[in-house]
Amino acid sequence: MKEIFRNYKIPIILGSCAIVAVVLTVILLTGGFSSSYGLYINSAYGTVSVTNSDNVSSSTTGEQLKNGDIITVGSNSSCTLAYKGKNNSENNYIVLGADSQVVVMNEFNGKENGELFIRNGTVIANFADKDHSSVILRTADSSVTTANSVSKVSYYTNEFMSYTDLHTFMGNSQIQLYDSLGNAVNNAEMQIEKKWGRVVSENGPSFEALNLDIDLNELSAFDLKTLITIANIVGEKFPYTAAELKSVYDTKSDDSNGISVEEQPAETTTTAATEPIDTSDTIQTAEPIVTTNPPPTETTLPGHTTTAAKTTAAATTTTTKTNVYHMVTIIIDGEETIQEVPHGGNAEKPDDPQIDGLKFIGWDGSFENITEDTIITAMFEESFSTDNNDIFDDNDNTTTDSTMHNVTVVIGDKSTVVQVKHGESANLPSTLNIEGYVFSGWDKDYTNITEDITITAILKPNVHIVTFIVENDSFKVEVDHGETAIPTYIPVLDSKGNAFLRWDKSLGNITMDTTITAVFDTGTYHTVTFIIDGTFHNVSVADGETAEPPFWPVTDSLGAPFLYWDKSLENIRSDTVITAYYG
Repeated sequence: MKEIFRNYKIPIILGSCAIVAVVLTVILLTGGFSSSYGLYINSAYGTVSVTNSDNVSSSTTGEQLKNGDIITVGSNSSCTLAYKGKNNSENNYIVLGADSQVVVMNEFNGKENGELFIRNGTVIANFADKDHSSVILRTADSSVTTANSVSKVSYYTNEFMSYTDLHTFMGNSQIQLYDSLGNAVNNAEMQIEKKWGRVVSENGPSFEALNLDIDLNELSAFDLKTLITIANIVGEKFPYTAAELKSVYDTKSDDSNGISVEEQPAETTTTAATEPIDTSDTIQTAEPIVTTNPPPTETTLPGHTTTAAKTTAAATTTTTKTNVYHMVTIIIDGEETIQEVPHGGNAEKPDDPQIDGLKFIGWDGSFENITEDTIITAMFEESFSTDNNDIFDDNDNTTTDSTMHNVTVVIGDKSTVVQVKHGESANLPSTLNIEGYVFSGWDKDYTNITEDITITAILKPNVHIVTFIVENDSFKVEVDHGETAIPTYIPVLDSKGNAFLRWDKSLGNITMDTTITAVFDTGTYHTVTFIIDGTFHNVSVADGETAEPPFWPVTDSLGAPFLYWDKSLENIRSDTVITAYYG
Protein backbone atom coordinates (compact mmCIF):
# COMPACT_ATOMS: atom_id res chain seq x y z
CA MET A 1 0.00 0.00 0.00
CA LYS A 2 2.88 2.38 0.89
CA GLU A 3 4.44 1.65 -2.49
CA ILE A 4 1.20 2.47 -4.27
CA PHE A 5 0.80 5.73 -2.35
CA ARG A 6 4.46 6.65 -3.06
CA ASN A 7 4.03 6.13 -6.79
CA TYR A 8 0.60 7.80 -7.06
CA LYS A 9 0.83 10.40 -4.27
CA ILE A 10 0.23 13.45 -6.42
CA PRO A 11 -2.73 11.99 -8.38
CA ILE A 12 -4.35 10.85 -5.12
CA ILE A 13 -3.98 14.29 -3.51
CA LEU A 14 -5.32 16.08 -6.57
CA GLY A 15 -8.22 13.65 -6.83
CA SER A 16 -9.10 14.12 -3.16
CA CYS A 17 -9.10 17.89 -3.56
CA ALA A 18 -11.39 17.56 -6.57
CA ILE A 19 -13.82 15.40 -4.61
CA VAL A 20 -13.88 17.93 -1.73
CA ALA A 21 -14.49 20.77 -4.22
CA VAL A 22 -17.39 18.86 -5.79
CA VAL A 23 -18.94 18.17 -2.38
CA LEU A 24 -18.62 21.83 -1.36
CA THR A 25 -20.17 22.94 -4.65
CA VAL A 26 -23.12 20.59 -4.17
CA ILE A 27 -23.63 21.83 -0.61
CA LEU A 28 -23.57 25.46 -1.73
CA LEU A 29 -25.92 24.87 -4.66
CA THR A 30 -28.42 22.97 -2.52
CA GLY A 31 -28.31 25.42 0.36
CA GLY A 32 -26.65 22.81 2.58
CA PHE A 33 -25.04 25.29 4.97
CA SER A 34 -27.29 26.31 7.83
CA SER A 35 -26.46 29.97 7.15
CA SER A 36 -28.91 29.83 4.24
CA TYR A 37 -31.72 28.73 6.54
CA GLY A 38 -34.18 31.41 7.56
CA LEU A 39 -37.23 33.47 6.67
CA TYR A 40 -37.21 34.98 3.18
CA ILE A 41 -39.40 37.26 1.09
CA ASN A 42 -40.53 34.98 -1.69
CA SER A 43 -42.64 37.49 -3.63
CA ALA A 44 -44.15 40.94 -3.14
CA TYR A 45 -46.75 42.99 -4.95
CA GLY A 46 -47.60 46.64 -4.50
CA THR A 47 -46.02 48.71 -1.72
CA VAL A 48 -44.02 46.50 0.64
CA SER A 49 -41.16 47.77 2.80
CA VAL A 50 -38.78 46.25 5.35
CA THR A 51 -37.47 48.29 8.27
CA ASN A 52 -34.48 47.05 10.26
CA SER A 53 -31.75 48.34 12.52
CA ASP A 54 -29.38 48.89 9.59
CA ASN A 55 -31.41 50.61 6.89
CA VAL A 56 -34.76 51.07 5.21
CA SER A 57 -35.31 49.57 1.79
CA SER A 58 -38.06 48.35 -0.44
CA SER A 59 -38.31 44.61 -0.08
CA THR A 60 -36.68 42.49 -2.75
CA THR A 61 -37.42 38.90 -3.66
CA GLY A 62 -35.00 36.60 -1.89
CA GLU A 63 -34.22 39.04 0.94
CA GLN A 64 -33.51 37.19 4.19
CA LEU A 65 -35.29 38.66 7.20
CA LYS A 66 -33.62 39.21 10.56
CA ASN A 67 -34.81 39.43 14.14
CA GLY A 68 -36.45 42.84 14.68
CA ASP A 69 -37.31 43.48 11.02
CA ILE A 70 -40.68 45.16 10.49
CA ILE A 71 -42.55 44.28 7.29
CA THR A 72 -45.18 46.82 6.23
CA VAL A 73 -47.66 45.97 3.46
CA GLY A 74 -49.61 48.83 1.93
CA SER A 75 -53.11 49.00 0.49
CA ASN A 76 -53.80 46.87 -2.58
CA SER A 77 -50.58 44.98 -1.80
CA SER A 78 -49.42 41.60 -0.54
CA CYS A 79 -46.23 39.83 0.45
CA THR A 80 -45.35 36.13 0.58
CA LEU A 81 -42.72 34.74 2.99
CA ALA A 82 -41.03 31.32 2.91
CA TYR A 83 -39.29 29.62 5.85
CA LYS A 84 -36.32 27.60 4.61
CA GLY A 85 -34.99 24.90 6.91
CA LYS A 86 -33.17 21.61 6.47
CA ASN A 87 -36.36 19.55 6.48
CA ASN A 88 -38.92 22.19 5.54
CA SER A 89 -41.35 21.82 2.65
CA GLU A 90 -41.01 24.27 -0.22
CA ASN A 91 -44.81 24.28 -0.55
CA ASN A 92 -45.30 25.88 2.87
CA TYR A 93 -45.35 29.68 3.06
CA ILE A 94 -46.93 32.74 4.70
CA VAL A 95 -49.02 35.44 2.98
CA LEU A 96 -49.32 38.95 4.44
CA GLY A 97 -52.47 40.77 3.38
CA ALA A 98 -53.00 44.43 2.50
CA ASP A 99 -52.62 47.03 5.27
CA SER A 100 -50.67 44.59 7.45
CA GLN A 101 -47.57 45.02 9.58
CA VAL A 102 -45.60 42.22 11.25
CA VAL A 103 -42.40 42.06 13.29
CA VAL A 104 -39.86 39.21 12.95
CA MET A 105 -39.29 38.06 16.54
CA ASN A 106 -36.65 35.32 16.05
CA GLU A 107 -33.53 34.55 14.04
CA PHE A 108 -35.38 31.72 12.19
CA ASN A 109 -32.43 29.31 12.12
CA GLY A 110 -34.32 26.51 10.35
CA LYS A 111 -34.02 24.19 13.35
CA GLU A 112 -36.92 25.40 15.49
CA ASN A 113 -40.14 27.35 15.33
CA GLY A 114 -39.97 31.13 14.91
CA GLU A 115 -42.47 33.83 15.84
CA LEU A 116 -44.08 36.59 13.80
CA PHE A 117 -45.73 39.35 15.84
CA ILE A 118 -48.78 40.79 14.03
CA ARG A 119 -49.20 44.47 14.83
CA ASN A 120 -52.13 44.86 12.48
CA GLY A 121 -53.79 43.19 9.51
CA THR A 122 -54.06 39.63 8.22
CA VAL A 123 -51.64 36.72 7.90
CA ILE A 124 -52.51 33.42 6.16
CA ALA A 125 -50.09 30.56 6.90
CA ASN A 126 -49.89 27.45 4.73
CA PHE A 127 -48.03 24.77 6.69
CA ALA A 128 -50.07 21.84 5.39
CA ASP A 129 -46.93 19.77 4.76
CA LYS A 130 -45.05 18.37 7.74
CA ASP A 131 -42.06 20.60 8.53
CA HIS A 132 -39.16 20.38 10.94
CA SER A 133 -39.82 23.98 11.91
CA SER A 134 -42.78 26.30 11.37
CA VAL A 135 -44.01 29.74 12.41
CA ILE A 136 -45.98 30.81 15.47
CA LEU A 137 -48.29 33.75 14.75
CA ARG A 138 -48.47 36.10 17.75
CA THR A 139 -50.69 39.09 18.49
CA ALA A 140 -50.88 41.24 21.60
CA ASP A 141 -53.39 38.88 23.22
CA SER A 142 -52.70 35.40 21.79
CA SER A 143 -50.39 33.09 19.88
CA VAL A 144 -51.40 30.46 17.32
CA THR A 145 -49.43 27.42 16.15
CA THR A 146 -49.40 26.71 12.41
CA ALA A 147 -47.71 23.30 12.13
CA ASN A 148 -49.59 20.85 9.85
CA SER A 149 -52.38 23.35 9.28
CA VAL A 150 -53.66 26.14 7.06
CA SER A 151 -54.76 29.06 9.19
CA LYS A 152 -55.54 32.77 9.10
CA VAL A 153 -54.88 35.23 11.93
CA SER A 154 -56.16 38.83 11.83
CA TYR A 155 -55.52 41.48 14.46
CA TYR A 156 -57.24 44.85 14.67
CA THR A 157 -57.08 47.53 17.33
CA ASN A 158 -58.09 51.15 17.85
CA GLU A 159 -59.08 53.44 20.70
CA PHE A 160 -62.24 51.46 21.41
CA MET A 161 -61.18 47.80 21.53
CA SER A 162 -58.91 45.20 20.02
CA TYR A 163 -59.53 41.65 18.86
CA THR A 164 -57.88 38.70 17.16
CA ASP A 165 -59.80 36.61 14.61
CA LEU A 166 -58.61 33.01 14.10
CA HIS A 167 -59.56 30.77 11.18
CA THR A 168 -58.31 27.18 10.89
CA PHE A 169 -59.08 25.88 7.41
CA MET A 170 -57.07 22.64 7.68
CA GLY A 171 -55.60 20.73 10.62
CA ASN A 172 -55.68 21.91 14.23
CA SER A 173 -54.22 25.02 15.87
CA GLN A 174 -53.17 25.49 19.50
CA ILE A 175 -54.19 28.88 20.91
CA GLN A 176 -52.54 30.48 23.94
CA LEU A 177 -53.89 33.69 25.50
CA TYR A 178 -51.67 36.35 27.10
CA ASP A 179 -52.38 39.29 29.41
CA SER A 180 -50.94 42.79 28.96
CA LEU A 181 -47.75 41.70 30.74
CA GLY A 182 -47.16 38.83 28.31
CA ASN A 183 -48.11 36.17 30.89
CA ALA A 184 -50.10 33.12 29.78
CA VAL A 185 -53.62 33.25 31.21
CA ASN A 186 -55.03 29.89 30.11
CA ASN A 187 -54.08 26.39 29.17
CA ALA A 188 -53.60 26.27 25.42
CA GLU A 189 -56.90 25.52 23.69
CA MET A 190 -57.53 23.68 20.43
CA GLN A 191 -59.16 25.16 17.37
CA ILE A 192 -60.08 22.41 14.97
CA GLU A 193 -60.36 22.16 11.20
CA LYS A 194 -62.87 24.39 9.39
CA LYS A 195 -63.56 26.46 12.52
CA TRP A 196 -63.05 30.08 13.55
CA GLY A 197 -62.97 32.02 16.80
CA ARG A 198 -62.45 35.50 18.18
CA VAL A 199 -60.33 36.72 21.08
CA VAL A 200 -61.34 40.09 22.52
CA SER A 201 -59.24 42.20 24.92
CA GLU A 202 -61.18 44.67 27.00
CA ASN A 203 -60.74 43.55 30.61
CA GLY A 204 -58.16 40.92 29.67
CA PRO A 205 -58.10 38.45 26.77
CA SER A 206 -61.02 36.04 26.48
CA PHE A 207 -62.81 34.01 23.83
CA GLU A 208 -65.91 35.76 22.58
CA ALA A 209 -66.27 32.85 20.17
CA LEU A 210 -64.31 29.65 19.53
CA ASN A 211 -64.79 26.70 17.19
CA LEU A 212 -67.69 28.10 15.19
CA ASP A 213 -68.26 26.87 11.65
CA ILE A 214 -66.47 28.83 8.94
CA ASP A 215 -68.78 30.53 6.46
CA LEU A 216 -66.81 30.95 3.23
CA ASN A 217 -69.14 33.78 2.19
CA GLU A 218 -67.79 35.89 5.07
CA LEU A 219 -64.20 35.68 3.78
CA SER A 220 -62.78 38.49 1.66
CA ALA A 221 -61.90 38.11 -1.99
CA PHE A 222 -58.20 38.23 -1.01
CA ASP A 223 -58.69 35.36 1.46
CA LEU A 224 -60.47 33.27 -1.15
CA LYS A 225 -57.77 33.92 -3.77
CA THR A 226 -55.11 32.77 -1.35
CA LEU A 227 -57.08 29.66 -0.40
CA ILE A 228 -57.61 28.75 -4.07
CA THR A 229 -53.84 28.81 -4.52
CA ILE A 230 -53.35 26.67 -1.40
CA ALA A 231 -56.05 24.21 -2.53
CA ASN A 232 -54.24 23.72 -5.84
CA ILE A 233 -50.91 23.14 -4.04
CA VAL A 234 -52.16 20.89 -1.22
CA GLY A 235 -54.49 18.82 -3.39
CA GLU A 236 -57.02 16.28 -2.16
CA LYS A 237 -56.17 16.50 1.55
CA PHE A 238 -57.26 20.16 1.62
CA PRO A 239 -60.87 20.21 2.95
CA TYR A 240 -62.04 22.72 0.31
CA THR A 241 -61.79 22.21 -3.44
CA ALA A 242 -60.50 24.99 -5.67
CA ALA A 243 -63.82 24.88 -7.56
CA GLU A 244 -65.78 25.31 -4.32
CA LEU A 245 -63.69 28.31 -3.31
CA LYS A 246 -63.85 29.76 -6.83
CA SER A 247 -67.66 29.61 -6.86
CA VAL A 248 -67.77 31.72 -3.66
CA TYR A 249 -65.08 34.08 -4.96
CA ASP A 250 -67.13 34.77 -8.10
CA THR A 251 -69.89 36.25 -5.91
CA LYS A 252 -67.52 38.75 -4.28
CA SER A 253 -67.46 42.42 -5.20
CA ASP A 254 -64.95 43.55 -2.55
CA ASP A 255 -61.73 42.57 -4.32
CA SER A 256 -59.64 45.62 -3.44
CA ASN A 257 -57.12 44.77 -6.14
CA GLY A 258 -59.73 44.91 -8.86
CA ILE A 259 -58.25 41.85 -10.57
CA SER A 260 -60.37 38.82 -11.32
CA VAL A 261 -59.12 35.26 -11.03
CA GLU A 262 -58.87 34.97 -14.80
CA GLU A 263 -56.93 38.25 -15.10
CA GLN A 264 -54.15 37.62 -12.59
CA PRO A 265 -50.77 38.99 -13.78
CA ALA A 266 -47.85 36.64 -14.17
CA GLU A 267 -45.45 36.81 -11.26
CA THR A 268 -42.19 38.58 -12.04
CA THR A 269 -39.67 37.71 -9.36
CA THR A 270 -35.98 37.02 -9.22
CA THR A 271 -34.50 33.81 -7.90
CA ALA A 272 -34.83 33.70 -4.11
CA ALA A 273 -32.25 32.40 -1.69
CA THR A 274 -34.86 29.84 -0.70
CA GLU A 275 -36.47 27.22 -2.91
CA PRO A 276 -39.11 28.96 -5.08
CA ILE A 277 -42.75 28.15 -4.57
CA ASP A 278 -44.49 26.67 -7.58
CA THR A 279 -46.69 29.52 -8.78
CA SER A 280 -48.12 27.91 -11.89
CA ASP A 281 -51.57 27.80 -10.27
CA THR A 282 -51.09 30.83 -8.05
CA ILE A 283 -53.56 33.68 -8.04
CA GLN A 284 -51.51 36.86 -7.62
CA THR A 285 -52.94 39.81 -5.80
CA ALA A 286 -51.55 43.11 -7.08
CA GLU A 287 -49.12 44.97 -9.31
CA PRO A 288 -45.37 44.13 -9.20
CA ILE A 289 -43.36 45.52 -6.33
CA VAL A 290 -42.47 49.21 -6.16
CA THR A 291 -38.69 49.50 -5.97
CA THR A 292 -38.20 53.11 -4.85
CA ASN A 293 -37.00 53.61 -1.29
CA PRO A 294 -39.39 55.52 0.99
CA PRO A 295 -37.85 58.34 3.09
CA PRO A 296 -36.95 57.29 6.65
CA THR A 297 -38.49 58.30 9.94
CA GLU A 298 -37.60 57.28 13.47
CA THR A 299 -39.60 54.56 15.23
CA THR A 300 -39.00 52.20 18.12
CA LEU A 301 -38.52 48.47 17.83
CA PRO A 302 -38.85 46.14 20.82
CA GLY A 303 -35.62 46.62 22.73
CA HIS A 304 -33.85 49.08 20.43
CA THR A 305 -34.30 52.05 18.11
CA THR A 306 -34.49 51.63 14.35
CA THR A 307 -35.38 53.62 11.25
CA ALA A 308 -38.81 53.03 9.73
CA ALA A 309 -40.28 53.72 6.35
CA LYS A 310 -42.61 56.64 5.70
CA THR A 311 -45.08 55.05 3.36
CA THR A 312 -47.59 56.75 1.12
CA ALA A 313 -51.25 56.87 2.01
CA ALA A 314 -51.67 53.70 -0.02
CA ALA A 315 -49.04 51.93 2.06
CA THR A 316 -50.03 53.21 5.48
CA THR A 317 -51.78 50.71 7.70
CA THR A 318 -55.29 52.05 8.24
CA THR A 319 -57.44 50.89 11.11
CA THR A 320 -60.93 52.34 11.02
CA LYS A 321 -63.75 52.10 13.47
CA THR A 322 -65.63 49.94 10.99
CA ASN A 323 -63.44 47.08 12.22
CA VAL A 324 -65.08 47.40 15.66
CA TYR A 325 -68.44 45.89 16.48
CA HIS A 326 -70.74 46.62 19.42
CA MET A 327 -73.42 44.45 20.99
CA VAL A 328 -76.91 45.99 20.94
CA THR A 329 -79.29 44.21 23.31
CA ILE A 330 -82.98 44.83 22.55
CA ILE A 331 -85.36 44.00 25.42
CA ILE A 332 -89.07 43.54 24.72
CA ASP A 333 -91.18 42.51 27.71
CA GLY A 334 -88.24 40.66 29.28
CA GLU A 335 -87.17 38.91 26.06
CA GLU A 336 -83.67 39.81 24.81
CA THR A 337 -82.46 39.97 21.20
CA ILE A 338 -78.80 40.77 20.46
CA GLN A 339 -77.47 42.42 17.30
CA GLU A 340 -73.80 42.95 16.37
CA VAL A 341 -73.45 46.45 14.87
CA PRO A 342 -70.30 48.06 13.39
CA HIS A 343 -69.03 51.18 15.17
CA GLY A 344 -71.07 54.19 14.06
CA GLY A 345 -73.62 52.01 12.28
CA ASN A 346 -77.35 51.69 12.89
CA ALA A 347 -79.04 48.79 14.66
CA GLU A 348 -82.04 47.21 12.97
CA LYS A 349 -85.14 48.61 14.63
CA PRO A 350 -87.85 45.96 15.27
CA ASP A 351 -91.48 46.48 14.41
CA ASP A 352 -93.53 48.07 17.19
CA PRO A 353 -94.24 45.19 19.61
CA GLN A 354 -97.79 44.15 20.44
CA ILE A 355 -98.25 42.87 24.01
CA ASP A 356 -101.66 41.93 25.41
CA GLY A 357 -102.73 44.37 28.11
CA LEU A 358 -99.91 46.80 27.35
CA LYS A 359 -99.59 49.79 25.08
CA PHE A 360 -96.24 50.33 23.36
CA ILE A 361 -95.11 53.95 23.82
CA GLY A 362 -91.59 53.91 22.36
CA TRP A 363 -87.96 52.89 22.90
CA ASP A 364 -85.71 54.18 25.67
CA GLY A 365 -82.69 54.56 23.39
CA SER A 366 -81.66 55.33 19.81
CA PHE A 367 -80.93 52.68 17.18
CA GLU A 368 -78.70 55.06 15.22
CA ASN A 369 -74.94 55.84 15.39
CA ILE A 370 -74.03 52.97 17.76
CA THR A 371 -70.61 53.72 19.35
CA GLU A 372 -70.68 51.40 22.40
CA ASP A 373 -72.41 48.31 23.73
CA THR A 374 -76.03 49.42 24.17
CA ILE A 375 -79.24 48.17 25.79
CA ILE A 376 -82.48 49.42 24.26
CA THR A 377 -85.72 48.58 26.04
CA ALA A 378 -89.28 48.76 24.71
CA MET A 379 -91.40 51.04 26.90
CA PHE A 380 -95.04 50.13 27.65
CA GLU A 381 -97.91 51.40 29.68
CA GLU A 382 -100.99 49.54 30.75
CA SER A 383 -103.90 49.87 28.35
CA PHE A 384 -106.62 52.12 29.78
CA SER A 385 -110.29 52.67 29.15
CA THR A 386 -111.99 55.95 28.22
CA ASP A 387 -114.85 55.17 30.62
CA ASN A 388 -116.12 58.44 32.19
CA ASN A 389 -116.00 56.76 35.64
CA ASP A 390 -112.20 57.13 35.51
CA ILE A 391 -112.54 60.86 36.10
CA PHE A 392 -111.64 61.85 39.65
CA ASP A 393 -111.32 65.05 41.64
CA ASP A 394 -107.94 65.98 43.17
CA ASN A 395 -107.75 69.16 45.27
CA ASP A 396 -110.77 70.53 43.50
CA ASN A 397 -108.95 70.25 40.17
CA THR A 398 -110.73 67.98 37.71
CA THR A 399 -108.24 65.58 36.05
CA THR A 400 -109.04 62.92 33.46
CA ASP A 401 -107.13 59.68 32.95
CA SER A 402 -105.86 61.03 29.62
CA THR A 403 -103.44 63.43 31.38
CA MET A 404 -99.79 62.45 30.86
CA HIS A 405 -96.85 63.16 33.18
CA ASN A 406 -93.12 63.27 32.42
CA VAL A 407 -91.10 60.74 34.42
CA THR A 408 -87.33 61.33 34.27
CA VAL A 409 -85.53 58.01 34.84
CA VAL A 410 -81.91 58.36 36.00
CA ILE A 411 -79.53 55.38 35.84
CA GLY A 412 -75.99 56.31 36.81
CA ASP A 413 -74.94 59.29 34.71
CA LYS A 414 -77.63 58.74 32.07
CA SER A 415 -81.25 59.82 32.06
CA THR A 416 -84.28 59.43 29.86
CA VAL A 417 -87.82 60.81 29.97
CA VAL A 418 -90.91 58.65 29.57
CA GLN A 419 -94.53 59.69 29.68
CA VAL A 420 -96.95 58.02 32.06
CA LYS A 421 -100.72 58.37 32.21
CA HIS A 422 -102.07 60.08 35.32
CA GLY A 423 -102.57 57.56 38.11
CA GLU A 424 -100.74 54.76 36.31
CA SER A 425 -97.34 53.15 37.01
CA ALA A 426 -94.11 53.89 35.17
CA ASN A 427 -92.89 50.86 33.25
CA LEU A 428 -89.48 50.47 34.95
CA PRO A 429 -87.46 47.25 35.00
CA SER A 430 -87.25 45.31 38.24
CA THR A 431 -83.54 44.54 37.72
CA LEU A 432 -80.62 46.32 36.11
CA ASN A 433 -77.18 44.97 35.12
CA ILE A 434 -74.61 47.77 35.54
CA GLU A 435 -70.94 46.76 35.52
CA GLY A 436 -69.31 47.26 38.91
CA TYR A 437 -72.61 47.96 40.71
CA VAL A 438 -75.50 46.15 42.37
CA PHE A 439 -78.98 47.50 41.65
CA SER A 440 -80.91 48.02 44.91
CA GLY A 441 -84.19 49.40 43.58
CA TRP A 442 -85.60 52.83 42.77
CA ASP A 443 -85.48 55.84 45.11
CA LYS A 444 -89.18 56.67 44.69
CA ASP A 445 -92.43 54.82 44.26
CA TYR A 446 -93.19 54.66 40.55
CA THR A 447 -96.79 53.54 40.93
CA ASN A 448 -99.71 55.98 40.83
CA ILE A 449 -97.86 58.77 39.00
CA THR A 450 -99.79 62.04 39.53
CA GLU A 451 -97.16 64.66 38.64
CA ASP A 452 -93.89 65.15 36.78
CA ILE A 453 -91.24 63.30 38.76
CA THR A 454 -87.60 62.16 38.70
CA ILE A 455 -86.88 58.55 39.72
CA THR A 456 -83.28 57.44 40.26
CA ALA A 457 -81.84 53.93 40.29
CA ILE A 458 -80.10 53.06 43.57
CA LEU A 459 -76.72 51.64 42.61
CA LYS A 460 -74.29 50.27 45.18
CA PRO A 461 -70.74 49.32 44.20
CA ASN A 462 -69.97 45.61 43.95
CA VAL A 463 -68.11 44.35 46.99
CA HIS A 464 -64.95 42.26 46.48
CA ILE A 465 -63.09 40.15 49.01
CA VAL A 466 -59.40 40.98 49.40
CA THR A 467 -57.39 38.36 51.29
CA PHE A 468 -54.18 39.64 52.91
CA ILE A 469 -51.55 36.96 53.63
CA VAL A 470 -48.82 37.60 56.19
CA GLU A 471 -46.61 34.51 56.36
CA ASN A 472 -48.97 31.73 57.52
CA ASP A 473 -51.75 34.06 58.68
CA SER A 474 -54.48 35.59 56.56
CA PHE A 475 -57.29 38.08 57.00
CA LYS A 476 -60.04 39.31 54.69
CA VAL A 477 -61.49 42.76 54.03
CA GLU A 478 -64.41 43.87 51.88
CA VAL A 479 -63.69 46.51 49.24
CA ASP A 480 -66.16 48.37 47.01
CA HIS A 481 -65.62 47.91 43.27
CA GLY A 482 -62.81 50.18 42.05
CA GLU A 483 -61.83 51.34 45.55
CA THR A 484 -58.63 50.84 47.59
CA ALA A 485 -58.09 47.89 49.92
CA ILE A 486 -57.07 48.91 53.45
CA PRO A 487 -55.29 46.15 55.44
CA THR A 488 -56.35 45.79 59.08
CA TYR A 489 -52.69 45.98 60.05
CA ILE A 490 -49.29 46.33 58.41
CA PRO A 491 -46.56 43.95 59.67
CA VAL A 492 -43.15 45.22 60.76
CA LEU A 493 -41.10 41.99 60.93
CA ASP A 494 -41.72 38.39 59.95
CA SER A 495 -41.12 35.44 62.28
CA LYS A 496 -37.42 35.35 61.27
CA GLY A 497 -36.88 39.01 61.99
CA ASN A 498 -36.88 40.10 58.32
CA ALA A 499 -38.25 43.57 57.72
CA PHE A 500 -41.54 44.10 55.89
CA LEU A 501 -40.90 45.58 52.42
CA ARG A 502 -44.23 45.93 50.64
CA TRP A 503 -47.37 44.17 49.42
CA ASP A 504 -46.94 42.11 46.24
CA LYS A 505 -49.91 43.74 44.47
CA SER A 506 -51.38 47.20 44.25
CA LEU A 507 -54.01 47.98 46.88
CA GLY A 508 -55.82 50.41 44.57
CA ASN A 509 -58.62 49.95 42.00
CA ILE A 510 -59.84 46.56 43.23
CA THR A 511 -62.16 45.11 40.55
CA MET A 512 -62.25 41.42 41.56
CA ASP A 513 -61.60 39.11 44.50
CA THR A 514 -57.85 39.40 45.11
CA THR A 515 -55.11 37.85 47.25
CA ILE A 516 -52.33 40.22 48.40
CA THR A 517 -49.21 38.88 50.13
CA ALA A 518 -46.75 40.64 52.42
CA VAL A 519 -43.17 40.72 51.07
CA PHE A 520 -40.33 40.63 53.58
CA ASP A 521 -36.61 41.31 53.20
CA THR A 522 -34.83 38.03 52.36
CA GLY A 523 -31.39 39.59 52.03
CA THR A 524 -31.10 38.75 48.32
CA TYR A 525 -31.96 41.36 45.72
CA HIS A 526 -31.79 41.51 41.94
CA THR A 527 -31.62 44.48 39.61
CA VAL A 528 -34.45 44.61 37.09
CA THR A 529 -33.82 47.06 34.24
CA PHE A 530 -37.01 48.30 32.60
CA ILE A 531 -36.52 49.67 29.05
CA ILE A 532 -39.43 52.02 28.40
CA ASP A 533 -39.37 53.87 25.08
CA GLY A 534 -35.57 53.68 24.92
CA THR A 535 -35.03 54.88 28.51
CA PHE A 536 -33.52 52.58 31.15
CA HIS A 537 -35.01 52.38 34.67
CA ASN A 538 -33.45 50.19 37.37
CA VAL A 539 -35.45 48.80 40.30
CA SER A 540 -34.35 46.49 43.11
CA VAL A 541 -36.44 43.33 43.62
CA ALA A 542 -36.19 40.76 46.40
CA ASP A 543 -35.36 37.24 45.27
CA GLY A 544 -38.44 35.41 44.02
CA GLU A 545 -40.70 38.44 44.20
CA THR A 546 -42.58 40.46 41.56
CA ALA A 547 -40.92 43.43 39.85
CA GLU A 548 -42.89 46.67 39.93
CA PRO A 549 -42.13 48.94 36.94
CA PRO A 550 -41.36 52.59 37.75
CA PHE A 551 -44.53 53.42 35.85
CA TRP A 552 -46.90 51.79 33.37
CA PRO A 553 -46.49 53.33 29.92
CA VAL A 554 -49.53 54.29 27.87
CA THR A 555 -47.89 55.17 24.54
CA ASP A 556 -44.35 55.58 23.25
CA SER A 557 -42.88 58.83 21.92
CA LEU A 558 -44.49 58.18 18.52
CA GLY A 559 -47.94 57.63 20.00
CA ALA A 560 -47.99 53.84 19.56
CA PRO A 561 -49.97 52.18 22.40
CA PHE A 562 -48.26 50.01 25.00
CA LEU A 563 -48.89 46.28 24.35
CA TYR A 564 -47.03 44.21 26.93
CA TRP A 565 -43.72 43.52 28.69
CA ASP A 566 -41.48 41.04 26.91
CA LYS A 567 -40.86 39.02 30.10
CA SER A 568 -42.87 38.06 33.14
CA LEU A 569 -42.61 40.44 36.09
CA GLU A 570 -43.09 37.61 38.57
CA ASN A 571 -40.66 35.34 40.46
CA ILE A 572 -37.49 37.33 39.75
CA ARG A 573 -34.47 35.09 40.40
CA SER A 574 -31.65 37.00 38.72
CA ASP A 575 -30.72 40.37 37.24
CA THR A 576 -33.17 40.85 34.37
CA VAL A 577 -33.89 43.26 31.50
CA ILE A 578 -37.60 43.77 30.73
CA THR A 579 -38.65 45.75 27.65
CA ALA A 580 -41.96 47.47 26.94
CA TYR A 581 -43.52 46.52 23.58
CA TYR A 582 -45.69 48.97 21.67
CA GLY A 583 -48.14 48.48 18.81
